Amino acid sequence: MMKKTIALVLLGMAFVIAGCSSVPPTDGPTQASPPTASSPSPAAQEALKGCVPACVQGLVRPGPLPAGEYQTQWFFGGRMQVTLDGDWTSGEDSSGEFKLSPKDSDNDLSFWEDVYSVENGVRVESVPMTATGLLDWLSTNPRLKTTSPVAGHIGKAIPAAIVDVTNAEGAPNDDPECPFDTCVLFLGFPQWDDVWGLAGPQVVRFYLADVSYGGASHLFVAVIYPDDPADMVSFRALAEPVIASVQVPADPQ
Repeated sequence: MMKKTIALVLLGMAFVIAGCSSVPPTDGPTQASPPTASSPSPAAQEALKGCVPACVQGLVRPGPLPAGEYQTQWFFGGRMQVTLDGDWTSGEDSSGEFKLSPKDSDNDLSFWEDVYSVENGVRVESVPMTATGLLDWLSTNPRLKTTSPVAGHIGKAIPAAIVDVTNAEGAPNDDPECPFDTCVLFLGFPQWDDVWGLAGPQVVRFYLADVSYGGASHLFVAVIYPDDPADMVSFRALAEPVIASVQVPADPQ
């Protein structure tokens, strides 16, 4: 089923075998699914390597999650913990994405690693894979409209820039199957030939943070994604405590 307010185009059905594994949102219109796994990431049994998520690949769909602590099986090398208040469900816990929704809701709270900027289906190599690099590119991209960034955190210790993003008025359409007049596709995942974007009036809130582990730097992103833009304030009240509860074995940059 496709969300009423998202566009996701597959640029190729083949996975990037030598690359990493980031998985697109599970409700995209033509999504290809990677092999699933029933056991935690092998990396979870040893020190977190700097090559994660590039050097691991796996996905589970945990389904309903009760209130309390949850530790990822694949995302962040199987080492991210969140605290959930109330009933949530997870449609994806993979090497590249951890996605949550409140029970009986189409609103998504997602976490990503190492996403990058895309134009015309191609990675923009000149944009650094950092919070500042991505934020500068988003804020100057004529296809998008962004708010002024404010300071925040992912968890207690990781500083993040918080910015809302939506499609700019008059932006060209990137997707011939867009359910609205305009879909803007602008983010890529390191392990998949997919491009993620927004349709019509959709608005998302990004938390962009730089972290390091295993001697390597990474871009860590939290995404508050209401199905209906009018739900942003009410969904933030549910999503923000989860973001604040994040614990990962990484240092802020």
